[in-house]
Amino acid sequence: MKRGFLKNLVNKRSYEQKKNETLKVEIDDFELFELIGTGNFTQVFRAFDIVNKTYVAIKVANKSQLRALKKEGEILNEKKICTKLNNSRSRNVIKLLNSFANEENVYLVYELCTDGELWQKILPIGIKPLRQAVYYLAQLLIAIEDIHNLNIVHRDIKAENCLLMKNGQLKLADFGSSIHLDDVVCNSQNCGSSCECRFTINRGRREFKYFVGTPQFMAPETIRNKPPTKAVDLWSFGCTVFQVICGYPPFNAPSEFLVFCRVFQNGLRFPPDFPKDAKLLVESLLKQEPSERATIEEVKKSKFFEDVNFRELISEKEYLNFPPSLKDLCLIQVAKSYEKYKTEDLEKLNALDDSDTILGRLRFEAERKEYEGPRDTWQSEFCDQIFNENISGNTNNCTSSSSSESNSE
Repeated sequence: MKRGFLKNLVNKRSYEQKKNETLKVEIDDFELFELIGTGNFTQVFRAFDIVNKTYVAIKVANKSQLRALKKEGEILNEKKICTKLNNSRSRNVIKLLNSFANEENVYLVYELCTDGELWQKILPIGIKPLRQAVYYLAQLLIAIEDIHNLNIVHRDIKAENCLLMKNGQLKLADFGSSIHLDDVVCNSQNCGSSCECRFTINRGRREFKYFVGTPQFMAPETIRNKPPTKAVDLWSFGCTVFQVICGYPPFNAPSEFLVFCRVFQNGLRFPPDFPKDAKLLVESLLKQEPSERATIEEVKKSKFFEDVNFRELISEKEYLNFPPSLKDLCLIQVAKSYEKYKTEDLEKLNALDDSDTILGRLRFEAERKEYEGPRDTWQSEFCDQIFNENISGNTNNCTSSSSSESNSE
């Protein structure tokens, strides 16, 4: 009896082992098609899941490259975060379907978003019509709320990390830089800018631990390498609102160093056609002090989102697409080609309705191009700022961001 029991147990274990081997996912289970995206150390392909008969997106990270760049932790972190997010059942967060590895690569299998990235929809004068932009941004806000409810901070909110479905649904993606706030722990009673909790060691060099994200969308406290809070995502959301509406990030410059200086100096310039309600929203989010920024609930109640029913939006199965108006089409066409226009051509625009808005935007675009400048003029521009405008009060901030940039390279 006892011997028979042990024999059955051994047979059961060998059966389960064979079953697990049968179910093991391999790259041969997928047919890879075209490259649809790239990252710092990853490539994303459209693929067909032969077993489940569905199209998916596969992120591929080469193990040798990961080791060389010391990025093994980042890809593992993405898998860990996305696995937690799968439990949230959020309709506006990308779903991780599977993950596996072989001797050469690590593979993350995601649901396929068939309409590209949000930034591809952004024209030189933003997304038109405005209500379409509002609709996308409302979905992004829902995604941020969903991940924050799980105590997760994305740390790289921007239009490039927002994917779209053909039905207009938006999904937040790319969680490689994300962090669970429970992991942000320091036992030091005097934690400050030089505390060891804020640094990591890479190839014998001490590097900033919390200096993470895309420069044009990074919050001031992130640039200063302070531990993250949920407020860093709200700053980035404010920058994304600005970009989606007018076509470019709020803090732009020929170098990362100058971008950081403009962040600290609050060098925010709105185009003349920027909607008033959107301006108030952006200003409420781009506060230097994290505690002063608008909360998600306050953003939902802002006038900018007054026509959005967030409860209905969360449960919607079909999403809306709004065609641009004739005025929007005129503005889009003129803004694309404003450098080619001569004075006499611009005067002809007076025949158009609301031509003051169009001409005002054209003038602003020309000034903005001059303000941002080509990349080879940033040094002289910075010297002018320091010596001619006498901004000694901000010099320390710029110096600290310069050291941040050098450490991040």
